[in-house]
Amino acid sequence: SLVDALGSCESLLTTPVPLSYSRHTSRFLTIWCGTLPVVLVDALGWMTVPAVAFVSWCLFGIEEIGHLIEQPFRDEEALASAPALVSA
Repeated sequence: SLVDALGSCESLLTTPVPLSYSRHTSRFLTIWCGTLPVVLVDALGWMTVPAVAFVSWCLFGIEEIGHLIEQPFRDEEALASAPALVSA
């Protein structure tokens, strides 16, 4: 039972998000954030710039977090060498 669970976790670890999906979400988000000022300028006036900057920062941050979560153990080798650095 424990070995089956470990095998399931390992298969999740080695299954990446398809590159086409990642690229599509990045392109869509870029286009959406690029056209957002056109929509908001009539309603917000000069406040469009800080509003779009804040919304873009939040959404691109969420996208970056998603990329980091996709590979949770990619820095495992760096962490494995940490005890040697401390004891040296």
